[in-house]
Amino acid sequence: MQPTIYNVLKEYFTEIHSNPVKARIMSPINKQDIFVFQTSLYYKNHNSADAHEPSASFTSFATAERHLLQYLDEFQSALDMGGSIAKGSII
Repeated sequence: MQPTIYNVLKEYFTEIHSNPVKARIMSPINKQDIFVFQTSLYYKNHNSADAHEPSASFTSFATAERHLLQYLDEFQSALDMGGSIAKGSII
């Protein structure tokens, strides 16, 4: 399997409940019509030991950005309700 090299298109830095969160929207160099996002922290579900990691890819930058911002809003809501944090990607 060949490694995939990504272009970082936009980075976000925010703080949620005094936890610094870094997020990126990226696109593979050889597939410019695919967009993914990655975050440095994930929130954990109460019923699962695994972190909730966004794994979807999107066909437009605007859709990826909208889903990332929605994910960060859900992250804050999960912590407001007593959720816990899992380490994500080291970015």
